[in-house]
Amino acid sequence: FGMCTGSFGSRSARNAPILVITDSDVPQARISTSGRKACTSLLVKACYSGDGTKGMQNESFMFLEVQPVTGRTHQIRVHLASLGRPLVS
Repeated sequence: FGMCTGSFGSRSARNAPILVITDSDVPQARISTSGRKACTSLLVKACYSGDGTKGMQNESFMFLEVQPVTGRTHQIRVHLASLGRPLVS
C-alpha cells in the first residue's frame, strides 16, 4: 500500500522499463528505453483532499494498493513518479 499525490482512474497499470545506475555511492533508478522490463499494478482504495492547513488546500492524494508484477529496484517509486504522482508515504 502507498499514498501518492494527485488522482487517476480507479485501476491502472504502468509498464515502463527501469534502468538502475550504479556509478555512484547511491544507486539511482529511472525510466529508460535501455532499462529492464517493469510492470506495476495500481488500484485506488481511497481519495483525499487537502484540508487547507499548511498550504495543502489544493492538493489531492490517493491511497493505493500497489502490486509490482516485476521486481525492479525502486520500481513503485519510479513508476509513480513517472506518472507525475510521487509517493508520499
